[in-house]
Amino acid sequence: MNRIFGLDFLRAISIFLVLIQHQGWTLLGLTGPFQIGSFGVEIFFVLSGFLIGAILIRDLTKNNSFRSIRKFWIRRWFRILPLYYLVLLFKFICIDHSLGYNILYYVFFLQNNFYGISFLSVSWSLVIEEWFYLFSPIFLFLAIKFFQSPKGVFNSVLLFLLFENIIRFIYVYHGHIPFAGVNSSFPFRFDSLFLGVLLAHIKFHSPSIYLKLQSIYIMQLGLLIIFGYLWYLSMHSNPEHQIDTIFFPRTLGFFFLSFGITLIIPFFDGIKSIPQSNWALRSFYLFITYTSILTYSIYLIHMFVSSYFGNHYHLFLEIPLLQFAWRTAITYLFAFVIYKYFEKPALDLRDRFS
Repeated sequence: MNRIFGLDFLRAISIFLVLIQHQGWTLLGLTGPFQIGSFGVEIFFVLSGFLIGAILIRDLTKNNSFRSIRKFWIRRWFRILPLYYLVLLFKFICIDHSLGYNILYYVFFLQNNFYGISFLSVSWSLVIEEWFYLFSPIFLFLAIKFFQSPKGVFNSVLLFLLFENIIRFIYVYHGHIPFAGVNSSFPFRFDSLFLGVLLAHIKFHSPSIYLKLQSIYIMQLGLLIIFGYLWYLSMHSNPEHQIDTIFFPRTLGFFFLSFGITLIIPFFDGIKSIPQSNWALRSFYLFITYTSILTYSIYLIHMFVSSYFGNHYHLFLEIPLLQFAWRTAITYLFAFVIYKYFEKPALDLRDRFS
């Protein structure tokens, strides 16, 4: 597989933002329901929509049939489910089996909307991703079948983005829903992922326009939107749950932040590699690449590692930065072992099946 360094770099930034939040650090003044790790997850969502959208648009354009959808689902399930179920089973058997039959909510990715995420808190984003994997190929299959033109499919995605924002507005307005209640509810979060799909559609069907989007000025505009919005949130982070009383972050704010992230992706997509003329640059390149490869394992296990080594091994306890480095190094070690002996064999098996 040919890797794109710029996209690997965005993945690495994303996972480190999550790790930093779970270290207990506050960055950019963000506290309460939206913290710096939430920003990392938003990057994951848009980037995932872009990459998954590219796969679906390419395959369904060549062969718009249920066979293509089935192949996509098989490959996604082999990528996501084995490690997720392994971690879920590990916690249920070895740490906390109090859920009983309620574990089925987690098995079928229903915990966000029907049970709660406290048993495996990081799983909230996987719920949104998994339902996106189920919904997006059907949506694109029907759009291609019905409109039979790239322009028609593009417009259908635009209409879906509008629909998502309207129903989220109605949901928040009539239900007085707090930020966390919207953030983890998968029917109201698909616009972040479909912005990535829209970008993938532009790249596949309008490469000349996509080339213009790779301009450094577009990237700077995206960064301006992102950090402007993060500044806005930081201004409303004190008291901690003030964001739950403000309408914008619970409705259009999700789209606003994801749109800023969408604008920076083309620029980073154009960074295929970096010069490796000395050992420092080579080391940096390898670190970013392997961080991207291990991202899923790191995301699923880092809370276990942080909790266990934080409670049982008090090395560097008085020096937060060294403690963070220690926990991160241990997390990388476990993630590498899991990837090599479990995740990679599952991916190899996937290739044989699909």
